[in-house]
Amino acid sequence: AGLHQGNAANYVSTIVANQQGRAVFVGGVASNELQVEAFRRYFPNLAVPPHHTSLGALGVALSARTQNQQGRPDLTALETMADEVGSDFPKALTLRLRKTKFSDNVVIPKRKQLPPTKLQVYLGVDIGSTTTKTVLMDVNQNIIHKQYVQTQGKPIEVAQKLLAGIKEEFEESLEFLGIATTGSGRHVVGDFIDADLIIDEITAHARAAVHWDPEVDTVFEIGGQDSKYIWIEQGNPMDFDMNKVCAAGTGSFLHELANKLKINIVKEFQKIALSSKSPINLAERCTVFMESDLVSYAQKGARLEDLIAGLCYAIVHNYLNRVVEKRRIGNRVMFLGGPSLNKGIVAAFENVLDQEIIMPEHREVLGAHGAALSVMEKRLNSEFVRSSFPGLDNLIQATISHKEKLCRIDKKCHNECKLKIYDFGGRKSIWGGDCGRYEVKRDRRETEENWFKKRELLFLDYLKDQFVDLAQLRSLNLPAGQPHESIDGKPTIGIPRSLHMLQYSILWTRFWTKLGFAVVLTPPTDQEINLAGIESMTSETCYPIKVFQGHVKILMGQTRFLFLPTIINMATPQPEEIGFFCPLVQGSQYMVSAALDIPSSTLISPTVYLKEPVERVVTDLHRNLEGLLGLSKRQIDRAYREALEVQLAFQSDLVQQGLKFLESLQPNDLWVAVSGRFYNLYDERLNLRMGQNLAKLGIKAIPQDFLDTESVDLSDFPNMYWGSGAQILRTAKIVKANSGGFGIHITNFSCGADSFIEHFYRHIMGQKPYLILELDEHSAVAGVVTRLEAFKNVIQNEHSQNLRNWQEMKCCAS
Repeated sequence: AGLHQGNAANYVSTIVANQQGRAVFVGGVASNELQVEAFRRYFPNLAVPPHHTSLGALGVALSARTQNQQGRPDLTALETMADEVGSDFPKALTLRLRKTKFSDNVVIPKRKQLPPTKLQVYLGVDIGSTTTKTVLMDVNQNIIHKQYVQTQGKPIEVAQKLLAGIKEEFEESLEFLGIATTGSGRHVVGDFIDADLIIDEITAHARAAVHWDPEVDTVFEIGGQDSKYIWIEQGNPMDFDMNKVCAAGTGSFLHELANKLKINIVKEFQKIALSSKSPINLAERCTVFMESDLVSYAQKGARLEDLIAGLCYAIVHNYLNRVVEKRRIGNRVMFLGGPSLNKGIVAAFENVLDQEIIMPEHREVLGAHGAALSVMEKRLNSEFVRSSFPGLDNLIQATISHKEKLCRIDKKCHNECKLKIYDFGGRKSIWGGDCGRYEVKRDRRETEENWFKKRELLFLDYLKDQFVDLAQLRSLNLPAGQPHESIDGKPTIGIPRSLHMLQYSILWTRFWTKLGFAVVLTPPTDQEINLAGIESMTSETCYPIKVFQGHVKILMGQTRFLFLPTIINMATPQPEEIGFFCPLVQGSQYMVSAALDIPSSTLISPTVYLKEPVERVVTDLHRNLEGLLGLSKRQIDRAYREALEVQLAFQSDLVQQGLKFLESLQPNDLWVAVSGRFYNLYDERLNLRMGQNLAKLGIKAIPQDFLDTESVDLSDFPNMYWGSGAQILRTAKIVKANSGGFGIHITNFSCGADSFIEHFYRHIMGQKPYLILELDEHSAVAGVVTRLEAFKNVIQNEHSQNLRNWQEMKCCAS
């Protein structure tokens, strides 16, 4: 049901927008009753006509009849066209393995008799989004048993099934020395089986890759919904990346297309691909474009084998361009994951890279093997003495149940988190809360200071007694449709806590308070605001703009005025810098005004150039506010200067605290600077609780506002157009110059400005590890945590290697 509701919500927000009227649902999906009911949430009178699956064909027939068109198709001409197609299709090399030693899936024979004594083993479990894998490893690191099954959205039930499979073959003959989980479901399954180690899949795959080939330097891994790149030096992962929002080229995408083409992905796909003599070059950027190309060429008469071979190339090019990008590819490339069992895709990698691809045995389960190897090392290093594994029988026989419910524990919270509540034989395990309260109960408390929270508290301290929260205003229970015209005799003015206001609320709140207004701020982004924005959009934009529209929508009708300024630029460290906001931010008030039909009598929207001298800003404000509110230029000048002084004090306070942070660092301390635009950094809905998650992982991390970026020379980027972009790049330069500093950059899907900034960021960072997180309304906390865990491991490896190199140089010099 949730999938159908999500599909309906997405369609309404991106296609229907605010259009009204009677709706008719046609097409094959209209046969799905659950989808029809989901749409009726938005269109109560939705009609599904007879023959809804064929209305397109019926419309063509009726059109021909209306135009009195008659005739019969010329089948001879069609046959001639079929013989001529294909000669002008773009071609790729024939798929052949010339350098790679390909091994098919290695089957481990089932034991015919039990071992005479108990077998000491380590168990690794890799719970992926589409498949779950287990590996039993003996004390000599040999894989003695493996399983590979579909997850089917039921990680606990599947884990029980796999444990039962182990029990069936080995009965009571196993002694478990250590248990580890990895993959997207590692935490919930790790909680269920009481794992001794819960490890991210980047680290697990790297560990297994080095076990199978100590000289490996590059790992390509394609999973069900995630693709991973790992760079390895001296046996340790030193850099990595994963696919972002797009899932093109992953295993689930291959399965989907194979099903549409009625091809068995295991038995037929590679055979058909390798039979092609003229693979067709397909679009490789996006799932939609790949599928569109397939359909287009098929309609033009392309042969099935050429399309399937072309798809193999498209998968490879998509992976290299979207995951690896400009990162290093070494001489020993290993390919892992389910698709690595497909000879056609392996051949495409070999042809494109023109080098041998390392294909280890059991490569489809090496994530689980890496987890087992890692927990073995943990035990041998005396990090634990006895496994906490409760035993196969206890877990297999445990009565498991789970339910989903909306969290209502805090009446002031409007997030409406959908919780998954598991009952493991009387022990509750709760997942899915945005605030982290349930994780705290599992002793996953913050181990480092949360500097994002520290900034928020300082931000609110500067706003103290300067505003009324919208929730307070709503509690006054005025008649529906009647705004709160005034509070204590002061006219009310609403400001959305979103976009640039996450940086400049202090400035504008002080400004309006000084002028005698009662300022009303929206609360931090919650589920109500999120849905209000998404469902009221009239065009497709980035997620921050959708959230901004949600803030404005819940403010409408609540206050006498709405303050939605058109802010063109920001103050810059150097006068020659431009400092523009992106066009969508600049024009945000025009977009929401049109989408929400905001009455002009309530809208205050001056055009402001914050980069300009105070006199210019005051003049612009006076020009807009004099006629509407009757304010004198002297009043505006006094209010703005006082407000600006407080805003600058806040920014200076941040930098001073950042200096104390840097001074407190010990010589071997690692720290992370998190960069991004204000609305990505300081909205917890957009950054998925970045500060909280970094603190829990024990990572010392501060947002860019705590750094003295103004003193950083940016003359090597003389044409930097964007104000936020300049601050992001200055932050990158500070990180690059500090041996213990590393960078995380937060951006959002479909951000045009950041599509350029990311390239400059990578250029500055060079070979130093960094992490770019591209988030939007579809992103999940679990995926972010995986990347953060892996990043922590990578920067620790990098720092350790730098120390070793320094010590070696010191020895050689002496």
